Amino acid sequence: MDRTTERVTAARRLTLSHELVWPIAIGIALAVVIAVNATFIWIAVRGADEVAPSYLHGDR
Repeated sequence: MDRTTERVTAARRLTLSHELVWPIAIGIALAVVIAVNATFIWIAVRGADEVAPSYLHGDR
C-alpha cells in the first residue's frame, strides 16, 4: 500500500467514526429516556392506591 492509499483509508476511518457519533449519542439518549420513564411508571404503579369497588362495578 502506498502513502496516498494509507492516508485515504485513515481519513475514511476517521470520517466513518465521526459520522457514527450522533446516531450512537441519540441511541444512548433514547435508552436513558426509556429507562427514566419505566422507572417513573414502576414507582407510580407500585405505590398506587386501591380502586374503590364502586368505580369498578358502578353505573356509568
